[in-house]
Amino acid sequence: MQAITINILGPVTLPDLPREFHDTMTKFGVFRAFIAGSWIDFGNYMPVRSPINGEVIAQVNKLGVDHVNSAIERLHYSWPSLRAIPAHKRADMLIRVADFIEEYKQLFRDVLIIEGGKPISEAEGEVESTITRLRMVHQDLGRLLNVGIPGEYGVGTENKYAIVIREPIGVVAAIAPFNYPLFTSMVKIATALLAGNPVIFKPSSYTPITGVLIAKAIEYAGLGNYFAMVTGPGATVGDAMVTHPLVRAITLTGSTETGLRVMRMAGLKKLQLELGGKAPAIVLEDADLKDAAKKIVMGSLRLSGQRCDAISRVIAIDSIADELMEYIIKEVNEWVVGDPRDPKVRVGPLIDSNAVERVHSMIDDALMKGGKLIYGGRYWLTYHEPTVVDNVSRKSRLALEETFGPVIPIIRVRSVDEAIEVANEVVYGLDAAVFGRDVGTLWRVARSLEVGEVTINDFPRHGLGLFPFGGVKESGFGREGVGFSVEDVTELKTIVITYG
Repeated sequence: MQAITINILGPVTLPDLPREFHDTMTKFGVFRAFIAGSWIDFGNYMPVRSPINGEVIAQVNKLGVDHVNSAIERLHYSWPSLRAIPAHKRADMLIRVADFIEEYKQLFRDVLIIEGGKPISEAEGEVESTITRLRMVHQDLGRLLNVGIPGEYGVGTENKYAIVIREPIGVVAAIAPFNYPLFTSMVKIATALLAGNPVIFKPSSYTPITGVLIAKAIEYAGLGNYFAMVTGPGATVGDAMVTHPLVRAITLTGSTETGLRVMRMAGLKKLQLELGGKAPAIVLEDADLKDAAKKIVMGSLRLSGQRCDAISRVIAIDSIADELMEYIIKEVNEWVVGDPRDPKVRVGPLIDSNAVERVHSMIDDALMKGGKLIYGGRYWLTYHEPTVVDNVSRKSRLALEETFGPVIPIIRVRSVDEAIEVANEVVYGLDAAVFGRDVGTLWRVARSLEVGEVTINDFPRHGLGLFPFGGVKESGFGREGVGFSVEDVTELKTIVITYG
């Protein structure tokens, strides 16, 4: 099959850093780690490549186990002074993080584009969402309120009164993905710090420079002594974080394979795991097909499909599948693939060439099992054009595995019951979408789906986290969202008062 040719606009280099960021580097293009208030160069480095053209754009410190252990110990000893800061003041300090990001939002945006391959609009949206979410941090304080329970309603406790309080848990390990390296990271970090926990943070090795910028923002806000940003391979740095006995909670967004590895290694720690997804979009016979197609395509192709909540299966009732597919192809035609620095581009590169090869192997598997290539299918280096495959077998990898690429598989079914059966037969349970008009049927489908969230007549999108977000089955457990995230980085203490 002929490969597509992508027009690269020119050399890919990081933007010049303002003077305020110069302490993050030892020399141009070599970034330090940040450990409990100090920028440190450990002298061992690993390259950072841009997915735009595969070239090395920078180097970051490659830490070892001893470095991570030392950082965790320093954070643990800082914990009492962080707890002593009133919660409302911690919230105010986190708003200063938002102020810093807003002041340098052009820099944050450009780094997201260069090191992550995000199209311009996607990068701008992530920066703005991060700023807005941080400015909402006072709303999270509501989950830290104490609860009083009178004992007079039980025999033997008539003269007792209990106060149930939420307390910080200790050092929190935050491990972030490459696809939303600013927003997802900042939500994890801010939630833990707000609750009074020091944080050791590992950014994705694909997007560590965003992690450097985050550390600078945390330092500016006055929270640097309670924070560490460590870079290095997951098998070294990540493993050291999750196994350390002074780490009391882990918040991870990543693949199901990584989540299972963390669970096996972590021991008795609180876990918040947001893992893989295989979101179905069920299209019923009475759906507005034009509207459904528009939203399905957007839900499938945003960020080149590299989202855990991406629509990666379209389950259509056979009687409307042909018409739906025509609308889908018209919509896909509007999505330009190419260099994400081009304002016209909506589908940028995948994170690396291995990701492209994996996605294409899934398409080939679907075609060998009876699928029909309707649109696209071509690829080049780190780029894969939007692809539509019809008649996808329920037994194909494209129907069962997380895709993480710009592919729209269409699975035809004969009834609503069969649609539910197909939707539930994967190991994932993060998101789902349902399109239709009959309220009774929509409700029945929503109640029957084994997922953490069902979106009716739209594609899954979690934005600022106003609604709790998380999965079931092998999509993980715990919930992120305004007010909900703090529950996984705190623990309950009951204080019983005896009187009379």
